[in-house]
Amino acid sequence: MTEMTNVVGAAFLGVTVGCSRCHDHKFDPFRQSDYYRLQGFFSQTQSDDLIRATPEEQAAYKAKVDPLNQKSRQLQLQLARAPEEMKGKIQLEIDALDEEMPLPLTAVYAVKDDPKIATPPHTLFKGDYLQPQEVVGARVLGILLPEGTPEEPITMEKPRTKLAEWLADPNHPLTARVMANRIWGYHFGRGIVATPNDFGRMGARPSNQALLDYLANRFVEGGWKMKPLHRMILLSNAWKQSSVSPLEKVAMEKDADDDLVWKFAKRRLEAEEIRDSMLAVSGRLNTKMGGPSVMVPIDQDLVKMLKRPQYWVATKDKSEYARRTIYMIYKRNLQLPFMGVFDAPDMQLSCPRREQSTHAPQALELLNGETSNDLAQSFADRIAEEKATVPERIDRAWRLAIGRLPTMKEKLLATKYLAEKPDDRTRLKELALDVFNLNAFLYVN
Repeated sequence: MTEMTNVVGAAFLGVTVGCSRCHDHKFDPFRQSDYYRLQGFFSQTQSDDLIRATPEEQAAYKAKVDPLNQKSRQLQLQLARAPEEMKGKIQLEIDALDEEMPLPLTAVYAVKDDPKIATPPHTLFKGDYLQPQEVVGARVLGILLPEGTPEEPITMEKPRTKLAEWLADPNHPLTARVMANRIWGYHFGRGIVATPNDFGRMGARPSNQALLDYLANRFVEGGWKMKPLHRMILLSNAWKQSSVSPLEKVAMEKDADDDLVWKFAKRRLEAEEIRDSMLAVSGRLNTKMGGPSVMVPIDQDLVKMLKRPQYWVATKDKSEYARRTIYMIYKRNLQLPFMGVFDAPDMQLSCPRREQSTHAPQALELLNGETSNDLAQSFADRIAEEKATVPERIDRAWRLAIGRLPTMKEKLLATKYLAEKPDDRTRLKELALDVFNLNAFLYVN
């Protein structure tokens, strides 16, 4: 319930209501009770997973797992009471039990509301679940309600639906603005409010309040559909601008941060986009849609960092490894090196906005990384398929990767490099790596 409360606050309302878990908010007008009243809408929520296994398979799984869990609990109790010199040995026994755990049965994860077993939310002293205080009911943030609005009982009918209806009320002051701001931010790299998870007092002020309100109103009038808003933005003159403006000198003096979007800010592709682009250019991209997530082979040292390494089993069908990155499975405590070096978000925390850093390991990964070299070889093979001249191969490489012909300088350097050994696959691979490192490939201009 705690996670859901934080999601409602940050994702839908754009406010840091999570700061009220331990005490009244220090900056925004949220009481600690507001946090736990939001939890009240999820008090009835219970797991309702659909196990995709026969009763016999479930019984066999239970018979194997229950003794392991019981022994693990006993060891955990021993670990808490054991002297320091014995704790290492007990921990090794616990780790060995984890290794024996079978893979969980496949399930469709779902929830349901059951008022008969609703858990009354309490305010907690300093957020400590061992120190419950007063019981509260269900109610949305007090600052957005008339003074004295009563709480709802946690046994009300369809509590999550009522919360959703409140969030999607056309007169709601925040939800549409937060969503419109996020959509704008996806296209321009920065929202009209630069802190998409914080519309409160400590967040950034809107760079154009009138524009934000206009987009929010259009969003609501369009039936809360994102597609019309995307279309409006993509057809606008603001989005069609070049990253080079004739007004550069004057505009930089008045608006150096480009808050008013007088030019299009260059944006580096995100980690997933870089990988997908490299797959597409190399001719390896598997465009299959849907289906289960893909586990790719990774370095064993990374696998060992997982709590239960036996769960990381690479997908058997190797063609799945070349699917779009959105289909790759993510673990909260495991980040693939290629993704991490290009600022993929930490899976432990909500990511309101992708950071964009520039540092040496990025170039090293693109030049020396296993993924880059593997796809560069496929790219080189694709270029070499056609019986063409060196200049024609260079033109094809640039057209495939960048969508244009090389400049005169680029072509001169590439021709000079390939001319000595035009059919040398190693040189073609090195050229492919060079193309992957070009700003024209890595940045949206």
